Formats: sequence, structure tokens, C-alpha cells
Amino acid sequence: MADHVMASLNTDELLAIRDEEVLQPDRRLIDFKYFNIRPWIVENIKRALRLGLHQHRGRRILDIGTGFGYFPYICEFMEHQSAALDIPDHRLYDRVIDALKINRTHHKVNPFEPLPAPERPYDYVTAYQLAFNRPGTDEHWGAAEWAFFVEDVLNNQLKDGGRLHMELNWSFPINAWYDKETRKLFDKHQATRTGNEVDIVKR
Repeated sequence: MADHVMASLNTDELLAIRDEEVLQPDRRLIDFKYFNIRPWIVENIKRALRLGLHQHRGRRILDIGTGFGYFPYICEFMEHQSAALDIPDHRLYDRVIDALKINRTHHKVNPFEPLPAPERPYDYVTAYQLAFNRPGTDEHWGAAEWAFFVEDVLNNQLKDGGRLHMELNWSFPINAWYDKETRKLFDKHQATRTGNEVDIVKR
């Protein structure tokens, strides 16, 4: 499957973006790891397979913090309808997203602020490499912030039976994936927790 996805990409255009952007003096070079395209395509195919997206067609999916947009691209390749959110004013992400023709909306997820209302509810809301707790900043999400976010997704983004799937980055301020109170919140929603993965079904 990775071969077919790679064949559908205009890799010359993506690498031309890389070569132009790497010369920008303010560019964060850590972002350029995503131009190692094939491993990230493989990783995002695995993510789609773990969600069971190969077993259906036509599901509506929202990807939060989409970055380069490889996951929604895979979803579209598998004949689903994908949308994405990510922060504004990130030129590199914007250029790659445009090249991949991803349906992306600029939006920064802030505590106690709802996500943009969808035209129709989604079957899946996903968030990979999620880091709401930012090392060295005042941003720290505890149980209250997580409760608002989860309730907003369940009540306003997902259809009945829809799934919120998150893969969290390590949070250095609390030295864990999530704190004890947040773990209780996830358990209240009957979440499946495996390592840094959290999966909640709207019941």
C-alpha cells in the first residue's frame, strides 16, 4: 500500500519545498524530519489500519494538529472524507498542506475554547503526537482542561458511536503522558488506554 501512496504523491514538489524552506533563517529544522516521506507514509498507514479504516469507505474524519497532513492524505487515499486543523502562521505546514490538497482549517486549540463547529458530525476525531502541555511554558492541561476538550469533541464533533483517538506526547511538566486526575477522567468515559494512546467512543 505504501508503494501505491508514494506513487500518488508529487515528491518532487515536496522536496522542492524542503530545499527552499531550509534556507529560511527562522526555520525550525526539526520539522524537516517529515520530508523523510516514506517512513511517515508507512506510519500513517499503520495508524489508519489500527483504526480499522481499511474495513469501510466514506467515513468522515477530523485530524487535529495535522502537521504535514500525511494522515488525512492517507484517509483520502482510502476513500474517506478528511478534514484537518492546525495552527496558523506556519509557512512550512501551509505549503505542504497546499501541495497535498488537504482540507485544512487554521485553528489553535486553547483550553476552555470549543473547536470549530462541523457541518456534519464526524465518525472519527484523531490527534497524533498531541502536546497540549508545552515544556517551558505556562501551558499545562489538567483534568479540567481535558474534560472541556473531551466533552466538546463528544458532544459537538462526533456522531453517536464515533471515536476520539489520541496519541499523546510526553508531558515534561508532569513527567508523564497525563496526570492522575486526567486518567480518572478518561476512565469515566470508559476510555481504552494503552501507553500514550487514548481511545474514547461516544456512547
